[in-house]
Amino acid sequence: MTRRLPVVIAVLVALAGAAYYDLNRRTGALVLSGIVTTDDVIVSSEVQGRLQELLVKEGDTVQKGARLAVIQPQEWKADMAFYADSERQSAAQVTEAEAGLHYEEAQTNNQTRQAEANLAAAHAAVTQGQADLENARLSFQRAAALYRKGVESAQVHDQARTAYAGAKAHVDALQKQEQAAAAAVALAKANADQIALRRAALEANVQQLAAVGAQKEKAQVRLDYTDIRAPINGIVDVRAALQGEVVNLGQGIVTLIDPDNLWIRADVEESYIDLVHLGDTMAVRLPSGAEREGTVFYRGVDADYATQRDVSRTKRDIKTFEIRLRCDNTDRSLAVGMTAYVTLPLATDHQSPPRAH
Repeated sequence: MTRRLPVVIAVLVALAGAAYYDLNRRTGALVLSGIVTTDDVIVSSEVQGRLQELLVKEGDTVQKGARLAVIQPQEWKADMAFYADSERQSAAQVTEAEAGLHYEEAQTNNQTRQAEANLAAAHAAVTQGQADLENARLSFQRAAALYRKGVESAQVHDQARTAYAGAKAHVDALQKQEQAAAAAVALAKANADQIALRRAALEANVQQLAAVGAQKEKAQVRLDYTDIRAPINGIVDVRAALQGEVVNLGQGIVTLIDPDNLWIRADVEESYIDLVHLGDTMAVRLPSGAEREGTVFYRGVDADYATQRDVSRTKRDIKTFEIRLRCDNTDRSLAVGMTAYVTLPLATDHQSPPRAH
């Protein structure tokens, strides 16, 4: 037992020393090496073709909507012209179909009204003829009775008989005319089927015109793709293609960065990440020695393993968390890739520094 006592004392002294060392490490400040970075906006081609013009160079400042490059547009202009001609042709067919439909409707309506009027007149004539026939029949019956009694002469009897026969024949003719008029009405109304066919043809032409219009709009969109424009305000960081090269669909042409959207990225050992909170302000020193204030707007939620081992304590790989700070860059002092040193205050008694408001 007495032999183990020195070993136990040595272990206790080592643990106490490690605790003291760890406590002292969290006093004062920790300087983190960071780098200035940002999101790159890669402006790529949405069509395949030869890069006819490249209007910017690295370092140029561009405004949103400014023309950056032009893809050779001849092929897309030809498609645009083809669909424009097709649209005009389809529009002419629609106009012709509309005129034909209106003419057919007007003609059918006029023919129907005329046929119905003729039918009404024929019907009235039949009615009049039937009345005349009845009158002739009665006159013939009276003349025949008087003729048999010897009162009327044979001449009067013959005139009454022929008048009756003529009235009967006249009624037959009028009835046939009425039937013909009724057939004309039916024929005129049957032309409504022709109107339906013309209306269907018109609808087909209208749909074809809409389809051609959609194709023309698509061709216009493709033609617009040959005009490469800046999606944001920024600075040209990289030219990924050269004038005269053939670029493929989705191939990057230039890369833009927004100088007002730069931030400083630094890695913090997990032993100190609990001291960092969103909204905290920290001093940032540039390689020139100039200092400015940075505000934490991002703190990583997952740790990465650093390329070193902590051999002083638990002999394990050190885990680090990424933090990001945004600094004022109105003077354009910050540049992508620049080194920046972030001062992380270490509070005593494991207390975090107060947050900035």
